[in-house]
Amino acid sequence: MRHLPFLHFFTLSAFLFVLAGCATVNTVEPANPEAQPNRVNDKQIITDPALSDIARIQSVYFSAAGGDLKRIQVNVQNITAGVKNFSYQFQWFDNQGMAITTPAPIWHSVSIEGGQTIPLTETGPSPQAVDWRLSLLESVRR
Repeated sequence: MRHLPFLHFFTLSAFLFVLAGCATVNTVEPANPEAQPNRVNDKQIITDPALSDIARIQSVYFSAAGGDLKRIQVNVQNITAGVKNFSYQFQWFDNQGMAITTPAPIWHSVSIEGGQTIPLTETGPSPQAVDWRLSLLESVRR
């Protein structure tokens, strides 16, 4: 009977391990994709390490969207085991580094499964938009 607390701890740990594994996403994609994305070197400023586990930047791509507009795609991955929520917002800048203001900058809310990678995409608001900044914020669901 002395080993009973250890047995309960082991059983509970195994149950939690199995439960955590149930919330992740498996994916399949081509081993040799035909797409030739224009990858962008990025600079990241991380002030919330927990948020970088929920929305870890995997890659950044840039393309023309037609009509002299530019389009950005940032692929983010949730490296935790559970469903997480975060919000994001893109800010665009002209060739002099000045922010291009829009009537109401929009924060988009996203729910991402454990292990899942999702693209965050945005098209510049005008042909003058040449640079961008992505802001991420952890969402708390109540």
